[in-house]
Amino acid sequence: MSVTIVQVVWRYPGTVFGGLVVLAVYRSYGSTVLLVVVVVIVVVVLVVRLGYPEFWSVRVAGPRFRYCKRRSVRRQWRGTCEAVGLSTVRVSHRTGARTFWTPGLSQLRWSSRTGMVLAARVRVLAGQTVDDLAGCAETLASAFGARSVRVRATGPNTADVSWLFTDSLAGVLAPLPVEAVPNLVALPVGVQEDGTPWRLRLAGTHLLIVGVTGAGKGGVIWSLLRALGPTIRSGLVQVWAVDGKGGMELAPGRPLFTHLATTAETGVELLEEAATVLAARAARLAGTTRKHEPTVAEPLLVVLVDELALLTAYVPDRKLRDRAEKALAMIATQGRAPGVVLVAALQDPRKEVVGLRNLFPTKIALRLDEKAQVDMVLGDGARDAGALCHQIPETSPGVTYVKVDGQREPVRVRSAYLDDDHIAALAIEYAAPSDPTTSDTGSGTNDAPATLHLVEDEVSPQTGPVAA
Repeated sequence: MSVTIVQVVWRYPGTVFGGLVVLAVYRSYGSTVLLVVVVVIVVVVLVVRLGYPEFWSVRVAGPRFRYCKRRSVRRQWRGTCEAVGLSTVRVSHRTGARTFWTPGLSQLRWSSRTGMVLAARVRVLAGQTVDDLAGCAETLASAFGARSVRVRATGPNTADVSWLFTDSLAGVLAPLPVEAVPNLVALPVGVQEDGTPWRLRLAGTHLLIVGVTGAGKGGVIWSLLRALGPTIRSGLVQVWAVDGKGGMELAPGRPLFTHLATTAETGVELLEEAATVLAARAARLAGTTRKHEPTVAEPLLVVLVDELALLTAYVPDRKLRDRAEKALAMIATQGRAPGVVLVAALQDPRKEVVGLRNLFPTKIALRLDEKAQVDMVLGDGARDAGALCHQIPETSPGVTYVKVDGQREPVRVRSAYLDDDHIAALAIEYAAPSDPTTSDTGSGTNDAPATLHLVEDEVSPQTGPVAA
């Protein structure tokens, strides 16, 4: 009997405590006072619930939900594992007794209260792998009422499991603050689904951005340029851009670009010039250093190509297409060490359109048409690991999955959105200094100037090298 009472108190502490309070008031003051107290409590609860919904959500409903959900996961973990096939049964040879073994659950805690993310460390059983656990992700999400589950391997037999109960990426994300001294290996461009900042590495890598029309590729590009703003203005970073849409996408930010090409011909010339710069740098740095440090005299060169397919697949001139592929291949294979970074965006990820996609260490997949395209962009197994790019709704531009080489699981994020006014202000505030040492290959239209008309602006005092 005593054991049963202890179990009830342990499982339902709030109910037991409330019952004891009611009993104490009733025995001390009678039913009339008890009724008055109950009415007052009900009125106060209704006033707070209806009059101050935000306070109620943060201070009452939220904590209660987190408390109940955490207890629910811990209590139901064993039964859920048995239901989804993660438990094993071992029979004793001597007694014939059956013993159920379940993957170990530890460190169960709320890693993000604003994003409603419940995280735990799970140790799989002997004979199981983390892939077996990841294969049950959808079932584990449904069993505990979560929107989705993420499984990230931390060892050969351990993984961090996260239950996401809300979609923190549902709303449009405003432009992020610009850091005074940008870190080229951690540029803030958005937010992850657990509520933490999404920081994108630029130095020492290449970026491939893929998504259908309206998926939000522009949001990723402009957020990246915004994060680079102070280094563009100071001259530590130069952006050479190719706009395959004839200038419709990138022309509003023209002052940000040292060079801007808006036709296939000038775009190929720009790529070849970047390859020439790459070769000269590599020859000079060979034997002295393995890592390029950006300076104003020798900045980090970002080659930005919007709609890569217009240079690699849809150009009718075969010779021009071959020149583009040769220059792109050189930049993609040799550019990281000498400080020449390729950022390419396109809509169609098929091999015949972009044969170099495996040379991009960082891959960003927005909304895609077909589920087969997910693995084309992010690599084999990405869709099974939770990258559901083909299920991103049209009403959520900027929502994307990011896969970095060496990282097993893709991460769901959302980039900030910059409207035309934000882009115009960005171009004015962080205009690039003129580059008299090279000619401009960016005159993609007849009325475009041979060199960019840059807006006069104060040069940032940051003139030393940036850690890459």
